[in-house]
Amino acid sequence: MLPVMALTPFATGRGAAGRYLADVVLGTTAAPTGSYVDRARVARSSEESYDPRRERELWDAVERFTVAHAA
Repeated sequence: MLPVMALTPFATGRGAAGRYLADVVLGTTAAPTGSYVDRARVARSSEESYDPRRERELWDAVERFTVAHAA
């Protein structure tokens, strides 16, 4: 059985989310490679996402987790 999640006022339903994603894929929403897209517009991501130290920590963690399963 799948967990049930509460829909919050800020949530986007599955249908709308799918349309937003399709618009990006099809080029209807102009989004350069690497862009953060918030619904139907390119937006600035959170400040934390621009922190090179956090990026390095995340990359190191991913490498640790995947190396164990690569062998």
